[in-house]
Amino acid sequence: MLEYLNNIARITMGQSPKSSAYNNTKIGLPFLQGRTTFGAKYPYYDTWTSEWNRTAEPNDILFTVRAPVGDINIALEKTAIGRGIAAIHPIKTTTEYLFYLLTANKNTFLTSSAGTIYDSINKDALESIKLFVHNPSEQLHIVDTIPTLFHFVISS
Repeated sequence: MLEYLNNIARITMGQSPKSSAYNNTKIGLPFLQGRTTFGAKYPYYDTWTSEWNRTAEPNDILFTVRAPVGDINIALEKTAIGRGIAAIHPIKTTTEYLFYLLTANKNTFLTSSAGTIYDSINKDALESIKLFVHNPSEQLHIVDTIPTLFHFVISS
């Protein structure tokens, strides 16, 4: 069924703290401004902040909203997010399913209906993206199947 992203998830746009609050001594919350420390699925952290404005909760999707748009990771812990990141909290899917759904639909975020490339995407545009969302049993099947396919490809 086609759903707007804001019908299946709550979106929090990042807001950068003062740069004077940044540190690399693990004081405060880990901080992400963009995709620099994104891994294949989870980020690693090299910057913390003792003051923050917006956060991603554990298991929220971390979604880049500025060049490039649409890179995705999953927060392992509460994370302060800057202007280049949105936290997408699933409300009608699991984190894993939403991760795969957003990954599979990356081009939807990159191009408008006229075919222009976004350098950034705002909250209204993000919320109004329509995605085909599977029913709960299909979601479970997808989440169970995709990792086994990657294991097969990697080990072949």
